[in-house]
Amino acid sequence: MSKKFCYTVNAGYQTLYSGSDPQEARRVFLEAAKVPAYFACSIQLLKGDQLLGEFLERIGHRQQDKERLQSIEKEREK
Repeated sequence: MSKKFCYTVNAGYQTLYSGSDPQEARRVFLEAAKVPAYFACSIQLLKGDQLLGEFLERIGHRQQDKERLQSIEKEREK
């Protein structure tokens, strides 16, 4: 029995897609990059164990970025 390639799309620790349809995997991957809930994590498109594409975390959406911006704003208020 031949094994079909399994495509997986991950956003952080969450799996958004897992299956053998490359077009659907690509669609989910590209759409996930537009979802604000996933801005703070990396989004990966995998074919088996091979990384095909990745969107990195967006600067300004990570918790540490938010904390840094808050501290800068507090310094300005002084």
